[in-house]
Amino acid sequence: MKFKGLITASLIFACFQAAAKNPPYPRGAVDELFPNGPKPVEHSYQIDDREIHYWQVAGGPARIVFLHGTPGDWKAWAHYLADPELQKRATLIAVDRPGFGASNPGKTAPQLGEQARLLAPLLDGPGAPTIIVGHSLGGPIGAELAMRYPQLVRGAVLVAPSIDPNTEQPRWYNVAMTFWLVKAIAPNEFAWSNEELLVLVDELNKQTPRWSSLKMPITVVQGAKDELVDPRTAAYAEKVLPKPNGKVVVVPDQGHFVLWNRPDLVTKEIIDVLDRTAAK
Repeated sequence: MKFKGLITASLIFACFQAAAKNPPYPRGAVDELFPNGPKPVEHSYQIDDREIHYWQVAGGPARIVFLHGTPGDWKAWAHYLADPELQKRATLIAVDRPGFGASNPGKTAPQLGEQARLLAPLLDGPGAPTIIVGHSLGGPIGAELAMRYPQLVRGAVLVAPSIDPNTEQPRWYNVAMTFWLVKAIAPNEFAWSNEELLVLVDELNKQTPRWSSLKMPITVVQGAKDELVDPRTAAYAEKVLPKPNGKVVVVPDQGHFVLWNRPDLVTKEIIDVLDRTAAK
């Protein structure tokens, strides 16, 4: 049994290592990621005993804040920060969420309400109220921001969002990560991510009755072949998004990485929310 456990731990470790070395989005220095056009500028702010880092491209009259999933960092949104049409329309901000990237790595904030409180300062500034764009776990965090600070959020696009408490039960590898051996050999960011995922269902159940309070346009983009967020999330979104401002886009041939595989589609939906919420 001990030998079998070591083999299992080794296989999990190999998967973690492969994922850590091959993230689904481009890596590198800012100059490498943004060879043309304006480059994002790093900023930070203090809240309690934390320092939250974010990268900003000053642009058009609106304001867009991008929230990465788990694990991850601001570079997940590099393509979008470099998009000329989005730059023309808004100031673009991508943040390292609490506990990831440069924002006190390892010091996570698993509760959605605490995440929202720590990220709320990003909502207020030039171009506010803000459009929120969140991917994966960034989806329910974006929803929490809209629920808690509706006066500062004018709309949202949630891409492959982990919002359905009925389908977000911890998987076998989340449970495995609670054992000291697996946790000890896994890359740190996966252990930090696990802290967020283990409490997610309870956090989503707290959100369920509050979806009806949202009045701003919210679009959910869900891949029909998503292997990480159950495609049935689209049906859940249809049920909870308030009418008439809720919109669900199902992408038949895409999985969880629709964010990077179809940036054209996601950008189209961001612009649609910008247009739907433009001052009349």
